[in-house]
Amino acid sequence: MFNSIPNNCTHVKIDVGLSYGANQSSTWLENEPNLFVVGFEPNPDSVANIKAGNIQLRHPAHAVAGKPLNKKHLDSGRIVIINKALSNVDEEEAMSFYVNSKDCGTSSLFKHDEKYLGPIKEIINVPVINLKMFFDEFPWDRFEYIDYIKIDAQGSDLNILKGAGDYLREKVVFVTAEPDGNQYIGADECNSVNITNYMTGQNFVRINHPRTVDPTFINKKFLDIGKNIYIEQR
Repeated sequence: MFNSIPNNCTHVKIDVGLSYGANQSSTWLENEPNLFVVGFEPNPDSVANIKAGNIQLRHPAHAVAGKPLNKKHLDSGRIVIINKALSNVDEEEAMSFYVNSKDCGTSSLFKHDEKYLGPIKEIINVPVINLKMFFDEFPWDRFEYIDYIKIDAQGSDLNILKGAGDYLREKVVFVTAEPDGNQYIGADECNSVNITNYMTGQNFVRINHPRTVDPTFINKKFLDIGKNIYIEQR
């Protein structure tokens, strides 16, 4: 995977939770011609939909993050999609993944309250790793740091952050995570207070960024670098 990163790519963003259109990744790639994106999406149907191209929006609200991913970006090699979930696991394992019948983007490792998010379509097994496993193999000799990690993982955001080991404090400039654990059974710990407390312990400070919606943090180690980094999350 890393051997095929185009030579013109000079910086990296990570998009955790692509849904069926990878809209946020699409916005980044359209704005930054030298960007390489790593996307994580556990739902195999969503990944197949993205890779097939010609993605049609399933709801007008889904356009808020931008247009669905143009296949030209896949063909260029500037985005790679990893069909696995992330969490705070000790080793790769298979876990149940609850696919929502109404909006596949709200599917999760946690069962959701069907009164609010609609019926569960099916339960599938998906491979789960942690961010540290990914970062252990990352080509740090080529990229000194990660610009930005955007997480939208339906109740798993805090667990994903905890699974990064020391890489957050050492190698990541910006992080955005969604505190929506209250919508999922057993995910109450994924809330704004706990996410903020964890990120503070990782040497980050919470900021109000004009181009993000969910809680966003900058690493105090990279305050000067952060001034020149574009981030966006809708």
